[in-house]
Amino acid sequence: MMGQIAQKMTMLKRWSKMLTGKTAVAVEQSMGRAYNVGQLSGYYNDLTGKVTGSTLLDEGGVPVSVIAGGARVHFPIAIFQYGLGCYDLSILRSDEVERFLDALRVCSDWAIGAQRDDGSWDAFGPIGSAKYSVSSMAQGEGCSMLLRAHAAFGDECYRVAALKAAEFMLIDMDNGGVSSHDGGELFLEEYPQRPRRSVMNGWVFSLFGLYDASLVDARFAGPFKRSAETLACHLDDYDAGFWSYYDMEKRIASPAYHHLHIAQLRAMADLSGDARFAVKAEVYERYQESPANRRKAIAKKALQKLIEKSDAVIVQ
Repeated sequence: MMGQIAQKMTMLKRWSKMLTGKTAVAVEQSMGRAYNVGQLSGYYNDLTGKVTGSTLLDEGGVPVSVIAGGARVHFPIAIFQYGLGCYDLSILRSDEVERFLDALRVCSDWAIGAQRDDGSWDAFGPIGSAKYSVSSMAQGEGCSMLLRAHAAFGDECYRVAALKAAEFMLIDMDNGGVSSHDGGELFLEEYPQRPRRSVMNGWVFSLFGLYDASLVDARFAGPFKRSAETLACHLDDYDAGFWSYYDMEKRIASPAYHHLHIAQLRAMADLSGDARFAVKAEVYERYQESPANRRKAIAKKALQKLIEKSDAVIVQ
């Protein structure tokens, strides 16, 4: 019992830091500042906030995350986001290109070494999850990072690993993968489970990876279009009427994730050409402008954090 209380306190402390922007785990992300539709260039969300002087790195320069208990681990999603942020900074800061590309190479080499034969990464085992391993979000962001490493350095190993990651993303979760092919619809699952959880931000990050894969291999154009259409048809499932939901289990989004949803929807409108994403982004922006809506969302989120169970906690 005391251990469960301590875990809840750790989660609440972490979440309070997220609300005040004092952690790199959930920094506010706007639209990417260097992307171009139809080209493999900058990333679609601004991950440069993940690259700071306080980012913890191991002796080889690979980002590490601190989990409950104090252990330092390699969390694939954090590493991929750091690498993507470094790539964008190599574009945005012309005087520091070499430094940021060196960091991208370090992260990409780690990704190749950690990738399993089937193209997947153990996304959640390192942070103590007993329930989840693979994740469409890890697959998508790993694919996006590795393709940018291929563009930057020309090493074919990065392209091969990226496409293996994308291929795994399309394996149905009933067969050990991270997608759900239901009635012609294609869901991409950050946390593969039945019934589907369908975390919104994780789905979009996964779509970004499929989109990038489609730019170098036409096999992925169809799946990207089908999954983007599926998400567009389900956008109302993420609308609480005053704020956005984090997932289809109706967890309310934190302010940082609500802001992220808006940026992701704007980017998806650009990449897919589907105006439904832009329309929903405008709805969420109106919600965000209301102090009353924000207070209501924070209250609901705090209550959910107190009552829900978690099997993995990242402290930093």
